Amino acid sequence: MKFKHKIKEKLKDVLNEEELSLLPRGFQTLGSIIIIKLNPLLLAKKKIIAEGYLDLLPKIRGVYLNSGKIVGPFRKPEAMEFLSGEDDPIVTHKENNVIYRFDINKIMFSKGNLNERRYLPTLVKPGEIIVDMFAGIGYFSLQIAKNSQVEKIYCIEFNPEAYRFLLENIKLNHLEEIILPIHGNCKEEVLQLSTSGIRADRIIMGVFPAPFPYVQVALAVSKIKGSVIHFEGVVEKDAYYSLFEDFKKIAEQEGYKSELKSYRFVKSYGPNLFHTVLDINVEKN
Repeated sequence: MKFKHKIKEKLKDVLNEEELSLLPRGFQTLGSIIIIKLNPLLLAKKKIIAEGYLDLLPKIRGVYLNSGKIVGPFRKPEAMEFLSGEDDPIVTHKENNVIYRFDINKIMFSKGNLNERRYLPTLVKPGEIIVDMFAGIGYFSLQIAKNSQVEKIYCIEFNPEAYRFLLENIKLNHLEEIILPIHGNCKEEVLQLSTSGIRADRIIMGVFPAPFPYVQVALAVSKIKGSVIHFEGVVEKDAYYSLFEDFKKIAEQEGYKSELKSYRFVKSYGPNLFHTVLDINVEKN
């Protein structure tokens, strides 16, 4: 029996037929908590609904309601509300043999990026040097360090809360020899890496909106004979190539040629809008 049928059966005596039909089809599990989203018509009974989830999911210790968006330069959850169980927003979440620890009230963790987090390590060749320009708590770098033969990853993060958990996650996963964390603005920090002679085989630019203002500094740590840049943005499904063309114009101005090696749609971001990743090879002219 699917979970929605189970929760409807559980709550049939406290919700009417319309309310039962509006129950969400799923939820996000992070460690031992779950995060749910509810139709506005169900908010008056959110506590009852949360208790029903707890009864059906004995391994879950707490239920939270996400009723907002991801906002601000630090990509912070706008409105996360504790509903039932144990109120402890700091979770320890395991994914693909990697441990992530973070505060759900302060840090975004998208389940829609799961496949991308698993996929990137498969692209990495033994001995690569990587610069992760918007590392967060280590979303991509931890997976790469744990599941590939990368030599070194330079992780740059500006948000002090995310950086604190990045340090903790590096230790939890015993990756101190592979990941070098850097706290600061990546525009400044990447240029410092370049000045010190660091050249990356692969550069990760995983942030929204599309980080066009940072392309110039990313190119500064690319290799003359070629590097791969993973560039993200949100586009209409048929317009992914325009995202590449805008990148290409900036690269050409800096004396680089670009080639789109591949692209993929990570998840839906709205009506006919998709979170898109471009794998771009750049090479100095």
